[in-house]
Amino acid sequence: MIIALLRMLCTEGPVSVARACKSLGLPRSQMERLLLLLGSSEQWGGLHYVRPEEQRGRTVITLTSEGRALCAQMQAATE
Repeated sequence: MIIALLRMLCTEGPVSVARACKSLGLPRSQMERLLLLLGSSEQWGGLHYVRPEEQRGRTVITLTSEGRALCAQMQAATE
C-alpha cells in the first residue's frame, strides 16, 4: 500500500484523503496509520515523504521535497 500511495501522489499530485482511501480500497483508519508512517510527527516520527494540508475544508495529501526526490528515484529505477 505504501508504494501504491506514493505512486498515486507521484503521478496525480495532491489527492484528498477520501479519494486516496477509495482508490486504494482502504478504510480511513488504515490510511491515517499509513500517513503517520509516511509523514512526520513529533510524537511518532515518520519518513517525511508526505504532509497533510487543509484545502477548502478537506484534508489533502501532498508530497514533501523528500517525497518528490523519492518519486524521481522510483521513476529512474523503472526506466
